[in-house]
Amino acid sequence: MMAFFWSRKKLLLGAVLAVSALIFVVSDQLARKHIPQPGFSIGAPFSLIDHHGRPISQTVFEGKPSLLFFGFTYCPEVCPTTLVDLTRLTEELNLQIPIYFVTLDPERDTTQQLADYLPYFGERITGITGDIDAVLSLAKSWGIYRKKIPTSDGDYTIDHTSTVFMLSNTGDFAGTIAWKEAGTIAWKEDSEVVKQKLLRLASR
Repeated sequence: MMAFFWSRKKLLLGAVLAVSALIFVVSDQLARKHIPQPGFSIGAPFSLIDHHGRPISQTVFEGKPSLLFFGFTYCPEVCPTTLVDLTRLTEELNLQIPIYFVTLDPERDTTQQLADYLPYFGERITGITGDIDAVLSLAKSWGIYRKKIPTSDGDYTIDHTSTVFMLSNTGDFAGTIAWKEAGTIAWKEDSEVVKQKLLRLASR
C-alpha cells in the first residue's frame, strides 16, 4: 500500500513539474514576442520636419548610431532631465551620437518652439514635429503611450512613455535606456551601465 502511495505521489510530482516546465516555456516565448530585442522590427517610415523647418524622414537614422526620444517641450521633469543626461553622458564619453527628440505635442511644439527649447541641451539634438496625425502615427509605430491630460488651469499636459531608444547605424532597434519615474536619479539603470550601453551602441 505504501509503495502504491509513493508511486502515485511521484507520478503527480512528475506531472506538476512537466506542466510547470510547459508554462515556463510558453511564458518565455510570449515575453520574447512583446519585449523588443536588438534587431527587432519597430518604427515605420515617416515624413515630418525638423526644428529648422527642413524635411526629415526615417533615413536620418541611417549611417551612424543614434538615440531617439519622444516627449514635449512643456514637460516639467522627465523630458528636460532626460535630454540633459543624454547630452552629459555622451559628452563625458566623447561620443558623437546624434539625439532625435520627437514631440508628442505638435500643436504647441512648432518648429520655432523647438528651436528655442533644444539649444539649452546641446547642439546635437534634432527636434522633430509636423502634422499631428503623422506624429502620432510615428509614435504608435514605436509603441509609445501618449495621453493628453487636462490641468486645473484649463491647459493640458501629456503623460507618455519615457524610454530612450537606441538605434544602430542601419537605423535598426538596438536596445533601450529606461527612465526612472520617481526619485532624484534620472535613470533606472546606474550611470555606468548606461555608459556601457552607449559605448556598445557607438561601436555598432
